[in-house]
Amino acid sequence: MRLNELTPAHVRRAIDVYLRQAYPPSSSVSPPMIEEQWVAPATIEELLTKLPRDRACEVEGGHRYSLQLGNHRYPFMKFVLEEYLVAEEYFFAVDTHDNLAISPGAPDYREWLALKDYNRDLGASIEASWRTAGIPTLDDLRALCESLAPAEREADKGVRVLLVDDNLTVAFGLRSLLRARGYECRIAHTGEMAMAELAADPLPEVVILDYELPGMDGRAVLSALRAAPRTAKLAILMATASAIEPAQLPQADAILRKPYAREPLFRMVGEMARLQRSRD
Repeated sequence: MRLNELTPAHVRRAIDVYLRQAYPPSSSVSPPMIEEQWVAPATIEELLTKLPRDRACEVEGGHRYSLQLGNHRYPFMKFVLEEYLVAEEYFFAVDTHDNLAISPGAPDYREWLALKDYNRDLGASIEASWRTAGIPTLDDLRALCESLAPAEREADKGVRVLLVDDNLTVAFGLRSLLRARGYECRIAHTGEMAMAELAADPLPEVVILDYELPGMDGRAVLSALRAAPRTAKLAILMATASAIEPAQLPQADAILRKPYAREPLFRMVGEMARLQRSRD
């Protein structure tokens, strides 16, 4: 939704839908108090000056605002409003914010996986309710990307890209834009699927790897690819909304901060393709 069409009423409605599902009446946990400054402003511009802003995630051009509203089983889940891929187009999303490095040997590892599954399902349910209520979600981003693609046609670049992202609505939208810019693009939505794709020929020149993945996460995929001689030199662009510094992911060739504008995406994919050609 365009910023000039977005209103504080959209934000208030989105928060209300989130809280109703995250804290059902059967729960003994009360929802957090919503500060008046977050919902009282009369204009969206004023409201955006009040909402907590994730500046560490805004390196590549998009704006991201979040509230840590949690849910009745996990206090760290986030309500997100972000500008993604297209300037001044905003979308609501749920960030489960549960990508912690819990070892499979930890005594409560199975319980942790079950909680992550719960968070993921709850986030999907909240976003589905938003769509029903006419609140813009990443499904609208996919439709917008697909509508923009015909106007962004460029010549075939002869570069294969593997896009690894568990959010298929975002992945399909990105694929349409990358294909329009002349890239061949395939999708994997789990780390395990990515490894299966990369076990077959031909290898892609560029892998865009999401850090937050169910099961085998982006860090585990990155380590596995670097450990195998066949994929050790693949150009890998890690995409994340986490405040991770390059020094924390030395095996990645570059980090792309979410939410990003599409021009930084195209620029970095081009740089990764040139890097891969220099390694071949």
